[in-house]
Amino acid sequence: MPAKKETAHVVVTKRTCKGKACQTHLLRRSCRQDGKVKNETLGNLSHLPEPLIDVIRRSLRGETFVSLSQAFEITRSRPQ
Repeated sequence: MPAKKETAHVVVTKRTCKGKACQTHLLRRSCRQDGKVKNETLGNLSHLPEPLIDVIRRSLRGETFVSLSQAFEITRSRPQ
């Protein structure tokens, strides 16, 4: 039997609270137990800025990121 593959993902829940639209970003893990899908909340990401949540979401999908110093190589520099 192969090992369980439990992957994490970001879930966005939207609801209306007292006439105001609320949006929650949760880090969750899904797995099957007894033929049913179970979701486990690993953390609440709502306090983080939207660009950082997007980076987390893309990273969980398998995208890799490098710093600018590693991405580019300076071959020469010209005086002004």
